[in-house]
Amino acid sequence: MTTVDDIRELLPLYALGILEPDELQAVEQAVANDPGLATELIAYQDTTHHLAAPIDPSPDVKARLLSSIGGGVFERFAQQLGALYDVTVDRAREILGLIERAASWEPRAPGIALVHFDGGPAYAAADCGFVRLAPGAVFPFHKHLGDEACLVLEGAVFDGTNGRTIETGEEYFQKEGSAHALINRGSVDCIFAARAMHGIEVGGIAVRPDKPHVP
Repeated sequence: MTTVDDIRELLPLYALGILEPDELQAVEQAVANDPGLATELIAYQDTTHHLAAPIDPSPDVKARLLSSIGGGVFERFAQQLGALYDVTVDRAREILGLIERAASWEPRAPGIALVHFDGGPAYAAADCGFVRLAPGAVFPFHKHLGDEACLVLEGAVFDGTNGRTIETGEEYFQKEGSAHALINRGSVDCIFAARAMHGIEVGGIAVRPDKPHVP
């Protein structure tokens, strides 16, 4: 659920014209129903238009802005993410900026959080997103309904089925019909980008791109 605080964080990005379509719609709906938010947005827009004073964004917003112009923490992965999701490098930078925004992450199970977004035309049928595993967390045993490609952006993850550890910067591929569980054995969060064609199956339940979730 999008809160007023979430919308307030998005106002400076709206004024700069760099929001995602769903975020744009959420801001416009909230502003239409909240005169206070409408007043704040006008102030941001006036500032942006007249360049009267710099906007002092929150840390999350600042990180996202930096990412969108190639100055983000994960900039070195922008090219790879563009290929992974069939999007432009600029779009990949925008996507990477979502990692820096706390509100982007959806808690799904103890130690597991997800960010979902649409891939490009070649991967319209794929479940695309980021997965964050806290130390000791286990992404449950699952079967791939299509091929899967992953890229570890931070930390490392252990494949409990084949005994392989995938480190930061490494790509990892799974064939259609394969199955495994993933474990964070490290002392820091592991964040990896994933593209699962046609989704996955967990405990006999299909988790597809139109209804992504982790039990």
